[in-house]
Amino acid sequence: MRITAIGGLTSVALGIIKITTGIIGESYALIADGIESITDVVSSVALLLGLLYSVKPPDEEHPYGHAKLETLAGLFVAFAVVGAATIITIESIREILTPHLTPKWFTLPVLIITIFVKVLISRVVSHGGARHGSGAMKAESWHHLSDAITSGAAFVGISVALAGGGNRWASADDWATLVACVVIYWNGFRLAKNAASDLLDRAPEADLMRRLREIASGVDGVLGIEKMRVRQSGMGYMMDIHVEVDPQMTVVDSHEIARAVKRTLIASGNRVMDVIVHIEPYYAGERQLQLPLDGDHRE
Repeated sequence: MRITAIGGLTSVALGIIKITTGIIGESYALIADGIESITDVVSSVALLLGLLYSVKPPDEEHPYGHAKLETLAGLFVAFAVVGAATIITIESIREILTPHLTPKWFTLPVLIITIFVKVLISRVVSHGGARHGSGAMKAESWHHLSDAITSGAAFVGISVALAGGGNRWASADDWATLVACVVIYWNGFRLAKNAASDLLDRAPEADLMRRLREIASGVDGVLGIEKMRVRQSGMGYMMDIHVEVDPQMTVVDSHEIARAVKRTLIASGNRVMDVIVHIEPYYAGERQLQLPLDGDHRE
């Protein structure tokens, strides 16, 4: 949340600087870029609220917790990226169709500073998202990077306009920004697709599945893993696992093994938030019929 707040405040400061410089320097692409930077704070606030409420403990109305609010925040940020690209595209087309003066040279240093700061913030937010397993923060990092991309496009366009001389090259920064919006659109839709997949309980990568299976198999008393299902929920994972134990074991002893499996998986450092453990009898040399996980098939 601290990283997100810093990113939002920085976006506002850079937005004000870009709008002011764009007005004085007659760069409409820079003004549009500044407006997009200020709107970044909307997605930052949404992300902050999503992170804040996603860590609330379960209650009677939400027995599985509130973790999916983090994913919903990520989906909102993805839509914000697409929305910002749409605003900039419309503004760029309008300026291409409207003759205007060549931007001033001092807009270029402002863009260089903006690109550097935005790339730095994007990397910090992306690192925080990877460390905490937050898809919303990864989406927010791309939102900051999209700002850097549009600023880079404006830099190229203004440089072309200044090098070409004359007002007939004045719209070069608008054309460059229009091209950059294609990249932003692509990433916005990609982020929305990833967030939607998480809402639909997408399974994690195969390497994590294998690691969790090995951890559960290493618990004393576990003779096999019949089946296992994992889904992402916000910044963590929810698990259902069927472990096989000695069929002659008492209910009390098998229950202790189930508790040990749950404790071990949650404490494994793989962001497992909760585990439902089913106990199955293990018979050496044969496997039981593999039934769907939904429904109650315990004997």
